[in-house]
Amino acid sequence: MTPSLGSAKRAVRRGVRRVTDGVNDGLDLLRRGERSVLATPPAGMRLGNFLYLWLNAHHRSASTGSPVLVRHSRGMDEWWVPFPRLRVLTVTPAEMRFSDRREWDGDWLYQRFGVDFTREQLHAFIRDVFAETCQGPADERLVINVRRGDFYGTEFEAKHGFDVEAYVTAALGEFPEATRALVVSDDPDWCRATLGSTLGARLAEVDYAEPDPLENLKALARADRLIGANSTFSYWGAYIADTMHTNARIVMPRFHARMAHGSDAHQLDPKWIVLDGFD
Repeated sequence: MTPSLGSAKRAVRRGVRRVTDGVNDGLDLLRRGERSVLATPPAGMRLGNFLYLWLNAHHRSASTGSPVLVRHSRGMDEWWVPFPRLRVLTVTPAEMRFSDRREWDGDWLYQRFGVDFTREQLHAFIRDVFAETCQGPADERLVINVRRGDFYGTEFEAKHGFDVEAYVTAALGEFPEATRALVVSDDPDWCRATLGSTLGARLAEVDYAEPDPLENLKALARADRLIGANSTFSYWGAYIADTMHTNARIVMPRFHARMAHGSDAHQLDPKWIVLDGFD
């Protein structure tokens, strides 16, 4: 039986404890191999978080000449088919060596723009991994990404939930010339019911994409104008769009999640338009 999203996220917390328990232990003194391995929880993480780990492995391997790999976790395999370069940056449990050095950043997950990675490193990773699959002409429509899923109606709403309707309404003001839009969401029915009248009053034509993760990522990647959401999936769609289309205009909420270090999204590119409030 497929685990629920709530149980998956609880598995992340348990997995993080197991990961961090195994990093920097006494055995690290004996691990002197050339490879470093970024630890991961055994399950529960998704593409957006994985990509920051793969990005870290990619730019560190290139800059140091010593391999840096990401330990395999459930949910990675499905992305190796459309993006085979990610497999090269991954090590399965069977491929692990005793001498591999283990690392884990449990506080930031290697996601701080300008601290954990630069724009140049990000663009190099995207060109290497995504260019062939995600390349294509820019979408002439305004692309609007709305993240729902387990951010709402579950125990995680207190951490991730914010006023999506007010945010999208404000973000539309940054694109006064737009007449057509594509809404990309994991819950298009909610978007039709809740945002439909607002979008219909402002735009002549509104399309809704089917909720397919790979196709949704491609849709964000081909956006020339993008209203993003407070999710790592949305940030990666925007990163790819920004790499593929040099004049891409991107709007994001400053809010990411209510966390110990604050609620601001430390993943945002400083050149994007960032809107405050709505949390």
